[in-house]
Amino acid sequence: MPDHRCGPRRRARLGQHRGRSGRLSCRARDFMKAPSPAATDAPERPAPDEVAETLHPSANPSLTGHARAERFLAATLAGGSLHHAWLFAGPPGIGKATLAYRFARRLLSDTHDAGFFGAQSEDLFVDPDTAVFAQVASGSHPNLLRLRRQWDFKTKKYRSGILVDDVRQLTGFLGQRANRRGRRVVIVDAADDLTGQAENALLKPLEEPPADTIFLLISHQPGALLPTIRSRCRRLDLRSLSPDDAQAVVQRQSPELDAEQASVLLSLSEQSPGAALRLHQADGIVLYREMISLFTKAPAIPREAAQKLAASMERGADAERRFALFCALFEGLLRRLIATSVVPENAVLPPDPGEGRLAERLAGRGLDQWFDLCDNLQRLRERTETVNLNRKAVTLTLVSAFEDAARKAAA
Repeated sequence: MPDHRCGPRRRARLGQHRGRSGRLSCRARDFMKAPSPAATDAPERPAPDEVAETLHPSANPSLTGHARAERFLAATLAGGSLHHAWLFAGPPGIGKATLAYRFARRLLSDTHDAGFFGAQSEDLFVDPDTAVFAQVASGSHPNLLRLRRQWDFKTKKYRSGILVDDVRQLTGFLGQRANRRGRRVVIVDAADDLTGQAENALLKPLEEPPADTIFLLISHQPGALLPTIRSRCRRLDLRSLSPDDAQAVVQRQSPELDAEQASVLLSLSEQSPGAALRLHQADGIVLYREMISLFTKAPAIPREAAQKLAASMERGADAERRFALFCALFEGLLRRLIATSVVPENAVLPPDPGEGRLAERLAGRGLDQWFDLCDNLQRLRERTETVNLNRKAVTLTLVSAFEDAARKAAA
């Protein structure tokens, strides 16, 4: 199905063209970033892309849905023609980081003597009981450097990007002699998080890498990276998982979910297992159904119900994350309404019957109003983050805007 992302650029375009089993951990972005750590500097805070109760990609022994890419990397490694920089590209939450860490473990295990794994090996599997596996999982391997968003001790949150000072760690890392007669591996997870200065700082080591140094860059939007970075990497595109594979991953990681619940989570997460797992962790289905129950009453949404929803965004330890989740679910709803309006024959099955009835009533009517509401949502979300707008007031504004759009669409 085509991409119907909200925003003026997309609106302009539409206007012109009206072996091994185990648990898989995936990644996602936006509201589905790892849970905000508690207001403490305790070492047990999660990694920035970690989902509670699931395996981080660095500790995941299995890979689902990317066997062809894995075989390609294994064959390239066995053939001795390994490029020094790789760009793993594809949608968030599908296993790019899992494949990157799987490749890293193999690179750090293989000392260029193919005998241990065998030259004919068709995958990148490394036994979880090995020291290399444990060191990569803990981040303690001396020949591995991970560049990712760092913890900000002032805000008690992970920083929004990878800074130039983070990239400067490469100077000391690459200046040391590789330990244990092996390769060095640098994982940038995700390259999309690099600031402009950080991208520029990464260019020199990519242009002149030391011998036996491999860079693995993970990107959800490779087109947004500097062309000079893309040109120095060999790109490996990974596709979204099949519905069966995606559902199997979600249920394997969260066995308490039944098939219907897993299907709803994936529908709300654009079939991204990583995003679905984060949505489940945040009780996203509960909030989504609360929103649908409210919006199906448009254009006559009860004020008390709207006030109750908005109040939950203002108070409580989890109010900030709940607001972010509300905005993400709201945008997803708008995008599905727009997609159904533009290409009705390709419309996906709604995650909930209530949304299906809402789409039947509103989709195809007042398309510009839904685009305007989507743009307004993005502006208000950004302003709330940057200037600390009152989340309750913003939520009420968005609910009222949806009600107005529904009223105009029904006219």
